[in-house]
This record gives sequence, C-alpha cells and structure tokens, in this order.
Amino acid sequence: MGDASSEMRVSRDVPTLADRTTRKLREAIMAQRFTPGQRLVERELCEQTGVSRSSVREALRILEAEGLIERQGSRGLVVAAITADEARQTYEVRAAIEPEMARLFAARATDADFATLSGCLAALETAIRQQALGDYVRELDRFFDILIGGSGNEVARRVVRTLRARITLLRGITTWRADTAREQETVNLMRAIARDAERRDGDAIYAKCRAFVERSAAFAIKVLQEQTGRAQG
Repeated sequence: MGDASSEMRVSRDVPTLADRTTRKLREAIMAQRFTPGQRLVERELCEQTGVSRSSVREALRILEAEGLIERQGSRGLVVAAITADEARQTYEVRAAIEPEMARLFAARATDADFATLSGCLAALETAIRQQALGDYVRELDRFFDILIGGSGNEVARRVVRTLRARITLLRGITTWRADTAREQETVNLMRAIARDAERRDGDAIYAKCRAFVERSAAFAIKVLQEQTGRAQG
C-alpha cells in the first residue's frame, strides 16, 4: 500500500482551467479589451471564454483579490480604474521606498537572493522573446519583490504589498503600450541594478532604482492622460 500523503499530493505543474481563464481575463484587462469601469457579467464571460461559470467565478475571485477588478454595489464587478493623479501618488510612494530597500538589498542579500534575481531577469527576457506580456508583467513584479524581500525589512514589504494591485495594474497598462525596444531597455536597466547589487554598491543601486521608478512614472502618467483625452474627445 502506497504512502497516503503522496497519493493525495496535487501536482502544481499543470495549470487548471480556472488558472487559464484567470490568465486570459487578466491579459484582457491589461490590454484594455475590458475598459476601466466596464461591468463584468459572468454569463457573458462564459460565452466569450467558452468555459464553465465555476471557472469564470474562480477567475473573477482571483482578479478581485489582485485588485484588477472591484465590486461596486448593485453594479457588481467592474474593471478597476486608475487616474493619472492616483498613478503619480503611487509612484511617489514607490520612489520613497524601493530605492532605499534596494540599497539595503545590496548590503544584506544572500547568494540565494542573487541567484533568484538572475533567474527572474532570464524569465523577463524569455517573456519578451515570446511576447508573453502577462508573464513579463509578473516577472517585473517579482523582480522588485525579490529586492524588497532581500532587504530584510518586512515592514516595507507589507507597505508595498498594499499597493500591489495598483502597481500591477499600472504595469499592465503601460506594458501593452510599450514597444519591444522599451521592454528591452527596461530589462537592461534591471540588469544594471542587479550588477550594482552584486557589487554591493548601495549608492549606485539607489540611484538606478530611483531613476527606474521616475522613468516608469513619466510613461504611465503620459499613457493615462492620453486615455483620458481620448475618452473626453
């Protein structure tokens, strides 16, 4: 008779139908095929995706937890919206926290942290080659999670986690507007940040992270202002 615990173990290697549905809907939101404020109706999503209501419902639950959709009273679930001013404020908080945490990462990171960061950068380049924009956004998130995690400051990590949904939404919106050249420039900048970390150069990594956040902020605000202009036009 086999080990009962091993017989019960669930494989995580194969994505479920709900996982694939979540990914499709997430990418549709980031590409703005579903526009900010648009109501999401389960029946219509079932027809569009060709999957069961239970898979759609689970996908919506995950996307709501991520902050990409939100519940608005009698309207139900709608696509989350973010204004240029909200984006500015979000990036101001990032600029205040992430560069200093990167400086601490340079001082405190372990060999395992550096290896994880290197793997993340490799995954980013793979996502660019394959034009897998959802994977690209997730690896961007993971890169900065690794920096903050390796800083040894759990309070900062919790603070940034409260902004995770807005940060992910902004990355999604801007990624779908960025061309391949900008994406590759982003990866090059992140590689430079990783090199500074490996050299334990706190001042250099602080400056590069600060410049990275400011570059991201300028592009995101430009994209959101253009969207507002089109909506009002």
